[in-house]
Amino acid sequence: MAVTRGLISEEELDSQVESEVIDEARDLVSNLELRVQQVKNGILNPKEAAKILSQESANLRMKARAVNLVGFGPLTHRLDEYLNEIDAVGAQHADDLIAFADRISAVLDGEKVDLDKVAAVLRELPQQKTFNVEDVTIMDKDVTLVLPQRSAARVVGRELAACGYRVSAVLNPIEALELILETKPDLVITAQVMPRMSGVDLACALASMPATKSIPVALLTSLDPDHAELKALPMNVGLIRRGSQFGDDLADVLQRFNIT
Repeated sequence: MAVTRGLISEEELDSQVESEVIDEARDLVSNLELRVQQVKNGILNPKEAAKILSQESANLRMKARAVNLVGFGPLTHRLDEYLNEIDAVGAQHADDLIAFADRISAVLDGEKVDLDKVAAVLRELPQQKTFNVEDVTIMDKDVTLVLPQRSAARVVGRELAACGYRVSAVLNPIEALELILETKPDLVITAQVMPRMSGVDLACALASMPATKSIPVALLTSLDPDHAELKALPMNVGLIRRGSQFGDDLADVLQRFNIT
């Protein structure tokens, strides 16, 4: 006589898969803490630790995309950015990384983060400085760069960071949409030419959604303002031209949107 097996519901299956992903993410965070402790104890070379942690951070970001935990994605994104800026784990880096691990662990362990509080949580995280802190006044303003080229993102990001802004860069415009929805930055600067979605497309998408329509957007482009590709650009979007006008245009955009 055949035995009828109990069927698992879609909700139960989703819950099981999410639980497994969260457990795997916890393991990665535990590994991060272990690597940091190994560096402190002189067991792991600081440069080797930076490489390993960068790889594990990338894996953690992949886990964040597989589950629906508010704040988890932005937290792992900031950790990834932090690690990309260092080539060796020093004493201050070790303390900063433990702070990241503690915050991510809290979310994985069930701490609820309201969607409108994600930005505040991110502002409490350590930030890797690429400038002399004594020469810069840190401002309570976040700028998200949506630029497909890492080199361009670093150039623009470091200029903004040197002016005191907190900067986060995203290479993929589709991923950027989700990040912007959660983090609500004070300004988005996007390139015009990107894979799958142009800067104009992204600006139009942000302008059309109630949750993001009030977020200032600026387009980084080498096109003339009257170019046909820019005709669909919302009227309130700023323009930053590449080349010799970049510095002046960036300053104008920051002043125009009152984030100086």
